[in-house]
Amino acid sequence: RGRDVFFSGQRAVAGPGTSADMPVGSLHPFRNESSRTARMLISAAPAWPELMFFEVGTPLAEGATTASPPTKDEVEKLPAVAPTYGIGIAPPAGA
Repeated sequence: RGRDVFFSGQRAVAGPGTSADMPVGSLHPFRNESSRTARMLISAAPAWPELMFFEVGTPLAEGATTASPPTKDEVEKLPAVAPTYGIGIAPPAGA
């Protein structure tokens, strides 16, 4: 299976080199249905949403090139912090 990207009611299976432009305000969940690690680079414009990730996440250790999965505390904190940055977090489908 691939890495699913959903936005504007559409589903796309994203493979290496795939890019997707998502309009501001669009709901865009991501799900990795493969057994392999998926990596994603997100670029947001304007550039203020990264401040939310700085507040919620944990910086990489000096020299590290990969991140650990988010902790339970980070996952639980995100929906509470996101509205401060004008971002809405929807619960996973079926939750």
